[in-house]
Amino acid sequence: MRVRLVTAFTVLAAICMTCFAIGIGYELAFSRTRGLVIDRIQDANRFGVLAATDPASLNDEAQSYSDRSGNGVLVIAADGTVMCDIRVDRGDAQVRAAVGDGHWIVPTQPLYPWSTQPMFVAQPIGTPPQAGGVVVIDIATAATRTEITDRWIQLVCVTATALLVFGGLALVVSGWILRPVSELLRDVDALTSTLPAQRAAARRSWLRSEGPPEIMELAVGVETVTRAVAELAAAERQLVVDTAHSLRNPLAALAVRLQALQPMIAADRAAATFVSVVGEVDRLTALLDGLLASAVAEAKSDRHAPPVAGCDAVGVAADRVQAWHDAFLRADMTLTLRPLVDAAQTTVPSGVLAQILDVALSNSARYAGRGTQATVTVNHECESVVVAVEDTGVGVSPDEIDRLTTRFFRGAQAGSGGSGLGLPIAATLAAQHGGLFFVDAAQPHGLIVTASLPAAAADSPTLPAGELLKKR
Repeated sequence: MRVRLVTAFTVLAAICMTCFAIGIGYELAFSRTRGLVIDRIQDANRFGVLAATDPASLNDEAQSYSDRSGNGVLVIAADGTVMCDIRVDRGDAQVRAAVGDGHWIVPTQPLYPWSTQPMFVAQPIGTPPQAGGVVVIDIATAATRTEITDRWIQLVCVTATALLVFGGLALVVSGWILRPVSELLRDVDALTSTLPAQRAAARRSWLRSEGPPEIMELAVGVETVTRAVAELAAAERQLVVDTAHSLRNPLAALAVRLQALQPMIAADRAAATFVSVVGEVDRLTALLDGLLASAVAEAKSDRHAPPVAGCDAVGVAADRVQAWHDAFLRADMTLTLRPLVDAAQTTVPSGVLAQILDVALSNSARYAGRGTQATVTVNHECESVVVAVEDTGVGVSPDEIDRLTTRFFRGAQAGSGGSGLGLPIAATLAAQHGGLFFVDAAQPHGLIVTASLPAAAADSPTLPAGELLKKR
């Protein structure tokens, strides 16, 4: 791929530089020819003046000029008399035309190194219509053609040097650009080689598409790995769901049998152990419920699912505060709602927002402690609806804040109960609906659980607050 890329760039650069060199070469030849013609016109004018003022010295001056420059000189008087003829072919068609009509001859075509036709300059003696006679200069072009050849050779050398420099730079830059691609291709090949045979066969069939082979190979490999990862993730979620369902049935049967044994050992010294066993069974049941809820939450990230109506965050928050009011009273805590706006429409479904609020309120009621206060706030900021649950409880240590949304993590100060899955599930639900989820320390103590959710557009469908319970 590197060779093809460098070759393509070099050929393109060669074409561009060749076009520039041709244009510059033509301009060099035209400029040098124009300068030569102007000099010879001046010489012809000088001989015309000399023929009119000092005819006696014309031959000597023309001979000296011809020996010095190699140019031929022909001077014809008005009556047709040849005043001077030094190395000029009077049989040439251009010379005959100039002598016969007494008109100007000025070359219009530039000289090239391979030019062989003679070049003439003719100037009438005097100013028309009083002009009489004509001066013809047979221009020696060998020196000029040699000079043009030298300039062209220099131009070719410069162009070739520029091409070599460009080729070297293209080689270095292409290597720098393609090195990560090559390394990634090797890593993807090594990874896809571990896939089952049917995936490898499908991978080879994709190579019939058009495009650079290496890029197509990389694209197919990435697509294959992506599909494999998606299948593995789906299999993992399904395994969690199946495991949770499979374990819940024996746990439920065990709980029923333990409840049947409770009256028989109520007065026995094993009653405390029995209560502990029942608590562990309940904890395992809650843990499996959490695993199942987490797997279901992750499985709901289907991008092709039909759109669901949003809701009014203020109405949902009011409903959840009312639902949790008795639980906070039993925990000797105060729960209040403080909406900063009258309504806050969000694209998140009411059931999802209610589940996020239930997680935050459950954590506050369970861990904040007696005599504390929890406040639910709803606000509209830019294009987001911000719902926060803040308590004045004991909080957690600073090094544990960032780990609260990690599965199965429970703070060092957390009491009994809980599975460590509530906050991760809430964070997953918020992310699936385009939102953000934060857990921060409150001042001077306590926690703030914040969900920043996308605000609904003016014409987006939203769920009225009164329909919340029905939809849930």
